[in-house]
Amino acid sequence: MGRINLRSSRLFLRVLPVLVWSGAVLCVVGLFHRRTVRFEIVGLAQPEVRQVAATCNSRLISVPVQLFDKVNEGDTVAILRVVLDDEYIDAELATIQADINYLEAQLTELRKNYEATVFNQESEWWAEMRAFTADVVAATQSIIDANTVLEAYQAMLENMQQGIINFTIEHQADLGTDIPLYHQLQTMEANRDKQLKKIKNHKELLAKYHDKLKAAEDRRKQYRAYRPTAGTKIKEAQRVIDLAKETLERRKDELRERRKQLVLTAPCDGYVSDIQGRVGEAIMQGIEILSIAEEKPRGIIAYASEAVVGQLTIGKPVEVVKGSKPEQIGRSEVTYIGPAVEQMPTRLWANPNFPQWGRPMLINVPPGMKLIPGEMVGIRGL
Repeated sequence: MGRINLRSSRLFLRVLPVLVWSGAVLCVVGLFHRRTVRFEIVGLAQPEVRQVAATCNSRLISVPVQLFDKVNEGDTVAILRVVLDDEYIDAELATIQADINYLEAQLTELRKNYEATVFNQESEWWAEMRAFTADVVAATQSIIDANTVLEAYQAMLENMQQGIINFTIEHQADLGTDIPLYHQLQTMEANRDKQLKKIKNHKELLAKYHDKLKAAEDRRKQYRAYRPTAGTKIKEAQRVIDLAKETLERRKDELRERRKQLVLTAPCDGYVSDIQGRVGEAIMQGIEILSIAEEKPRGIIAYASEAVVGQLTIGKPVEVVKGSKPEQIGRSEVTYIGPAVEQMPTRLWANPNFPQWGRPMLINVPPGMKLIPGEMVGIRGL
């Protein structure tokens, strides 16, 4: 009897692990079966994943966040140095500065040459101007001299006229009978007439001198208008050189700007889901540095089996059930249905050993429902 009990105990101990394993399998299968019975469709809260990429060819110098860190919108997540080779920038800056110095030297030389040219032109102009002024002075002096002579002639004419009057009065009684007196009077009148003619000729000469003076003054006035002034050539040359310098200075500013650090910030609130960039490596424009998953998922990716896929349409109302504590139920609708059947994620398989397939669909998270990224929810049609 004791041997039988001992054998039974040994057999029970051998069979017990098999029974426990079988029970666990049955429980798992039962749970999955219960889940599939409870919900027609099962889905996962899918957060939107934002990529943070390099905006230009650069070198990654710092990533101040760690994997799975929580970040807020606007937080610094990566720092880049835009330029890859500082020596190249230094060489280009030196070349630009040399070009600027050359332009400044050209401008200085241009100004010196222009000043010398203007000085020579001024000297020549003043020399010519003195000649025109001399003509004016000479014409003026001729007028003064002619006026002096004319005044003397007029004084002589007045004396002659007065002498004739006095002679006539004095010898009025004898002029008709005394031939010599009569001839003397005629001589005096002839001399007066000659003086009148001289005065007339001198007035004509004076008028010519006035014409000469006016002509000389007009020539001097016209020549004064041609006095050398700061011309447009030097101004145009300076403008062109200044424009070239401005262009080079802008290029220098661009190169200096490239030396500055470029800070990349988080585009949304969420968690760092992946870091691909490594500090110190060169990164081409558009290459992803890290990814940020939104803190609050806005969509649910669910998969419909072939048995129910025909019942689903875009806009169909559904009920979303959150099984984890606290349990929540909300209403939403199908916003997108995938074009083809795909293999479901492993978490959604009823049996982990047997892959399942379904047609993907996108359902918006119901308002007020709080889900964490990747959380499993149940979907029921209404």
